[in-house]
Amino acid sequence: MKWALILGLVLAACGPSNAEIKTAKMARYAASPQTLFDIAVNVTQRDYKIGEVDAEGARFATAEQIYSAEGGRQSPGAGGFVNMGGGSIMLVLIVEVMSSDGGNVVVVTPKTFQMVSGSPKPRELTPDDPSVPGWVHGRVDALSVAIYQAAKQHTAP
Repeated sequence: MKWALILGLVLAACGPSNAEIKTAKMARYAASPQTLFDIAVNVTQRDYKIGEVDAEGARFATAEQIYSAEGGRQSPGAGGFVNMGGGSIMLVLIVEVMSSDGGNVVVVTPKTFQMVSGSPKPRELTPDDPSVPGWVHGRVDALSVAIYQAAKQHTAP
């Protein structure tokens, strides 16, 4: 019994499977863009602060969050400033509800900036840049799956 509990905890901590991620990212919904937008905002604010919102365009972004190169959140210190070192990542997740063939889709895209040692300005990394740490894609995938889990009753046939 004890081993089953430990195994269950280990499997739960692994995150979504590749099949779950693919299903979430390819899902088409019959619900209105506003319904999907509301679901996405509610799900996202469980783990992230919401930043810029364009309700009319069915798009929003999370507030900027600073992470270490390894993916640990860096908290503000005295005066509300985060001491970003070389390799630190500033991440914003952009969530959009868009029309597509067969229904509406929800797309999560990272906007990633990386601090470079010796440079006063971080460099932007495109989502497909090989320099984007794997944990950034993991956060995108986890949010995509969480939104899908909350909206799956609205999937298009």
